[in-house]
This record gives sequence, C-alpha cells and structure tokens, in this order.
Amino acid sequence: MSDRRAALVDAGLDLVLEQRFQDLLASVDTRSITGKAGVTTGSFFHHFRNRGQFTDAVIERLEQLWAESTQRSLSAIDGFTEGVEFRAAAALEWQRLESEQRSSTLQHLLLAVAGQPISEDADRTAGDVLAARYRALQASVLPAYRRGLASIGREMMPPFTDGDLAVALTAIGAGLKARRIADPDAVRPELYADLVSALVIGVTRPVGEQVEGSELSSLERQLVSPPSSVLPPKAGSGTWRHIAEAAAPLFSDRRVGEVKVAEVAAAAGVSASTVYHQFGTVSAVAAAGWIRYLPELEAISTEPLTAQEGPIVRMEQVLTRFIEVARANRGALEGLVIESVNRTGEGPFPVAPIPSLLIPHVRELRTRGLLRRRVDSVSLARSITQLVAMRVLAVPDEPDERVIDDTLGMLLEGALAREGR
Repeated sequence: MSDRRAALVDAGLDLVLEQRFQDLLASVDTRSITGKAGVTTGSFFHHFRNRGQFTDAVIERLEQLWAESTQRSLSAIDGFTEGVEFRAAAALEWQRLESEQRSSTLQHLLLAVAGQPISEDADRTAGDVLAARYRALQASVLPAYRRGLASIGREMMPPFTDGDLAVALTAIGAGLKARRIADPDAVRPELYADLVSALVIGVTRPVGEQVEGSELSSLERQLVSPPSSVLPPKAGSGTWRHIAEAAAPLFSDRRVGEVKVAEVAAAAGVSASTVYHQFGTVSAVAAAGWIRYLPELEAISTEPLTAQEGPIVRMEQVLTRFIEVARANRGALEGLVIESVNRTGEGPFPVAPIPSLLIPHVRELRTRGLLRRRVDSVSLARSITQLVAMRVLAVPDEPDERVIDDTLGMLLEGALAREGR
C-alpha cells in the first residue's frame, strides 16, 4: 500500500472513531478524509473507485492490524514455554491489549452493526468480519495454549476443551478492554492476569489426575452456602434462638447426656414439647449454642488473606478460637460433634456451621493449584473440624497448637498436591 493510500485509510479509521454513535451508519465526508490525510480529493479517487471500495480497504487494514495483534499475543503466550510463569505472561498480554485501543474500539463498533453489510458492494456483514477475526485468532493461539498447559503440567478438565479456554480468555480480554475504555478506574491493572490465573486453574487439572464422577459436578458440589444459611430453617425464628441462648449456660461444663429436656424448657420458660418441636434432641440444643460465636469466628475467617497469612494460616486462626470456645463450652462442643457426625445430610444441622468457615480457605487452596482435584472441599473441612473437636473432647488438656498442627498435618498431607507440600 502506497504512503498516500495508507494515509487515506488511516484517516478513515481515525474519523470513524471521532463520530458520535448516531453518526456511525452515515458516510464519513470524503473531503474530511482527504483533509486529514493531507491529500487532494482527486488523489482519493485515484486510489479508490468509490466509497464502497474505500470501506473494503478500511476493513482490510483493520484485519491487517488484527493479524499483527495476534502475533504479539502469541509472543506473550509463548512465554509459557520459555520459563515465564503464566500469570506473568498474562500480565504482558494485558499490556498489549491496553496499547491497542484504536483497533479495539473499531472492533466494538463493528459489533454494534454486526448484521449490516460492510459496504454497498460487499457480500460480507460486519459480523462475518468479526467471526473470521475470532476464528483466525483462536486457530493461531490454540497451539500456544496447549504448549503452555503442558509446560505447567496441566490438562483440560472435562467437559472443557482447550478451544473453550481460548474462547473464554479472548472474551475476558475483549470485555475488560471495553470496560477499560469506557471506565478506566474500574479495571485494575492486575485484574486480567488474576482472572486468567483463576480460569486456567479452574478448568484444568494436573496431567493424569482423575476424580470420581463428573469433574464439573464435583466442582459444583463445592459451591456451598455461606455460614448463615447452614443453620436449620427454624433458626430464624425468635423461639428457636431464645431457647438456644437460654439453654447455652447449661452446657458450659456439663455433657449432653447430663442435661434433660425439662431443664432446657425451664431455662427458656417454654414447654418440653416446644423444645422437641424446635430442636428434636438435646444435642441439637447444645449445638445451637454455637450460634453465639459464629459472628466472631466468621470475622476471623473472612479477614482478607495476605502474603504472610494464607489460607492455612487463616484456618489455624479459626480453629484456635474454636478450641478456646470449645474448652469453655464442653457440652456445646459435644452437641456439635453429635449433630455433624450423626446427621450428615439430614436433620437440623445438615452441615455444621464451623466447617463452613473453613470451606472458603480449602477452596482457596484449590484455586491456587495446591489441592488435589479428587479431594472434596466440604468433606475435608468437615473432617478437620470433627477431628479437632474429638481431640479436644478426648484430651482436654492437650495444647491447642498441637491439636491443630497434628490435625492439619495428617489431613492435608494426603490432600495437598505435590507442589503444595
């Protein structure tokens, strides 16, 4: 393409970007194009027979820019196989995406008129142009994605394919670029790299590692409710909470079997039948006493993680406070163990509230690629809580640190992936 012809095409691209949205379907004035390019109107028609041919040339130039952009993407993705950690490669890719605002904006303008022909003489629509762009990009980057995954010892987890990964990553990049253009402060510089890391870890698994059943179903089972929703439905009633709070002192230094329903009823000022109706068993009443401590424990659990305090440290902090409370409320601890062990999936406490405080941190280990795929997050969190509780009940004077270290050491030893140990 000659210098003047290229100047005309680039002037057309620039002027399209300067139009208001309602002007997008109107023709850009030829004189404006030649003026911006610094050539005469005669020069314009020397290079282009008509405006339709000019529009086709603009699209051709845009496709050329996209091809050059794809090559730069490949350079970033190839960082996988050159010893660059994939999150760092994603950060480099985001820098490239940010630097190509003109072609990105034009891409979105084409999307706005995807169903319209490119020009009066063209058979292709704007959507056809974009579809060809996406397919070419995917065909180019797929081999690099495959090499990248192989270099970090991971493979796609069914039902996802490497094509799905390529589609998702390009869509994330395009979406964040659009938001960045319209609302720069909303997209922090590290967001793209963080999302790429999370997505790659989420839809891949260590090579050769299997889980029972559908991998996607296994992940879905880990999407558990927050702590407040694992309480029984009646926990929202005033009567349930009144009985739980009134009966709590009965279990501070007495075992569940030593407390009678009549005592619970007397402490709460209700009938024994009301206690049975609300809880069913004395152990459920004892376990309900933990509702007083959930806000404090949840505050510890939800404290943001830092470089110094990762998910395992946060679990240790939750368990430390859990043990302190448990030692002062032996009956409540016993009730919690009974309910969480004997009523799994049924009854007032289908999932005990304490394990639910650990589950987000177990899932964080998985997000970081430190947990084996076949390990169920809910089961692991429940096992940690139950073993800690049983140790406290069995050996009341055992130091807190030893209880926690032994429990986490034993259960996490088999759960952590090799690189997480």
